[in-house]
Amino acid sequence: MKKPSAFSHLHRLGALFLVFIIAFLVIKHLATPPSWNFEAWYRGDSLTESANKPMLHGGNDSCQTCHEDVVKEVKKLKHKTLSCEGCHGPLATHARGDEKIADAKVINQSRWQCLNCHEELISKPQGFPQFTSEVKKHTTIKEGEVCLKCHDAHDPTP
Repeated sequence: MKKPSAFSHLHRLGALFLVFIIAFLVIKHLATPPSWNFEAWYRGDSLTESANKPMLHGGNDSCQTCHEDVVKEVKKLKHKTLSCEGCHGPLATHARGDEKIADAKVINQSRWQCLNCHEELISKPQGFPQFTSEVKKHTTIKEGEVCLKCHDAHDPTP
């Protein structure tokens, strides 16, 4: 009977390690898509797939094609820099091409819709209109009442 060498366990461990490395490389090769770009580290086909996804948001320019009068008026008001879709929801739920498929209603008429932007937070830029002591003067507001009861969403100046 031959006595095992003092390093035989290392040989077995090395052989096992080599089998795992080879198995990993084979699986990696089989799982890597053909369009994978190893220099930029992304899948090239993803660009085409993303471009072919249906458009959900169209931006204010897409609203102007049908609502030119409203968009021109809003551009003069305080909320001129906001996206219409921020309050009215994505274009895809309102229109497809030149066809209207549903009304573009305000998606959330609760106070949260206003507080989402105007809640007092230290992280907001100085001069950004925040609901501070001014809103706290609204002591007659009942639970559940909305800001839109007294304020126009496009020009919230009292």
